[in-house]
Amino acid sequence: MAVCVFFGTFARTDLSGDRMRGANFMAYFPFYADIEGMRWLIAGGGGVALRKVRDLLPYGAVIEVVSPDMSPDLNEMAKDSAYADTLKLTRRAFEDRDLDRADFVIAATSEPGLNSRISDLCRSKRIPVNVVDVKEECSFIFPSIVRDGPVVVGISTGGMSPVIARYLKARIRSVMPDSLGELTTRLGAYRETIKNLFPDSPRVRSALFYELAEEGLSHNGCLTQEQAQIIINRKLEQEHE
Repeated sequence: MAVCVFFGTFARTDLSGDRMRGANFMAYFPFYADIEGMRWLIAGGGGVALRKVRDLLPYGAVIEVVSPDMSPDLNEMAKDSAYADTLKLTRRAFEDRDLDRADFVIAATSEPGLNSRISDLCRSKRIPVNVVDVKEECSFIFPSIVRDGPVVVGISTGGMSPVIARYLKARIRSVMPDSLGELTTRLGAYRETIKNLFPDSPRVRSALFYELAEEGLSHNGCLTQEQAQIIINRKLEQEHE
């Protein structure tokens, strides 16, 4: 299980007035949160709930789905021993007490009135809530996500234009090297070593990481240990000249 994972959530902030030249709309502020071990309640057991479960589980979320009816795929996932500690299906209607231990809530039932009531309850308890496809009743929304290992890109248009979000997602995917996540992980593994080699030279460390990244990106995200060592040794020689 990952020590620290990140998920983009978006909280509303008012950008009207001089800062946006008179534009009058609500934008969403992006931030990445470690949700490993945090408790998520999903009301509803259909296809939307299934997608959210699949999105959240890789980030270490602990999820309870509450619904009288569950999709076949959800039932199959719950049988998988890999999810024994992170996915629970509660086969009954939503009850107010379900919120008592929830850190985040997703309202995804087929009843708009119930979803609205869940939103109101969550807001009164200051629990972040997402009501699927009803932006006005959400205190956070999900971005469109592009992920490769530790590299996570969140894209949002604040619900104004899903087609633009899809366009940007496709463009970002098209320019990301195939092994970008692997390269990022490898660079992360060198952080402590390089810090120890150049403890008093943040400028040198920054330049060295840039060289390492550039070398990897020029080879479609591939950076071998031999290539990295050559670059590090060269930088050491330059600093001792």
